[in-house]
Amino acid sequence: MKRSKINNLIDEGITFLNSRNYTLPPQASWSLEDWIKNREKVGEITKRRIGWDLTDFDSGDYKKTGLLLYTLSNGFIGQDGKPVDQPFSNKILLVEENQVTPMHHHRSKMEDIINLGGGNLQIKIYNMDKKEGVEKYSPVKIFHNEMWESYEPGTVINLKPGDRIRLDPNHYHEFWGQPGHGKVLVEEVSSVNDDRTDNIFVDKFCRFPEITEDEKPKYLLCTELPGTDKFNDLIQKYLETG
Repeated sequence: MKRSKINNLIDEGITFLNSRNYTLPPQASWSLEDWIKNREKVGEITKRRIGWDLTDFDSGDYKKTGLLLYTLSNGFIGQDGKPVDQPFSNKILLVEENQVTPMHHHRSKMEDIINLGGGNLQIKIYNMDKKEGVEKYSPVKIFHNEMWESYEPGTVINLKPGDRIRLDPNHYHEFWGQPGHGKVLVEEVSSVNDDRTDNIFVDKFCRFPEITEDEKPKYLLCTELPGTDKFNDLIQKYLETG
């Protein structure tokens, strides 16, 4: 993805959040220079991958297959495979009409998906089979609006503003904004996870995009904060060499 496209999409996302009276933490609008100035204090932010996360899943068509999100809080997994110091994560997702996050499940993460407003979020669900594939025959038992419900495999659940659903590690799912109803503001409350290892997609997708640096970043993604090689590359490209 081009950096100019990422800058524009985050600008649009902030405008949408403002229209919903939703305010992000101050770091959401920090410039590269702000991150440099605070680089000695933000080690935990980098380690927990707090902040902007934008992907087109290497599809080349963000509007069709993509997602913009902001991680508000997260723990991290220790060497023993257990969460360190906090067992939960909290994210905000901005989902466009007909913009698909492809079919996947999580190896360990359990998540509540809540529609905070805007349009309707549509989620297609299946069970996972014993070989970690999609099981297309058995009913899907799922916690929906705080009640246990059973749905036929491949059912599309329509989450309207205020609705919520819990997705367990055995639930394959994909989601998108219902056409004709507008962009959706979604909250994800979950156990700690690492998106580098926890997302298992049916088809092969790249979770984090390759970025073409055609202009200076207005915002940094959670994968390029102080302490990462990408952060050092950005400093060298835009500040040290002018």
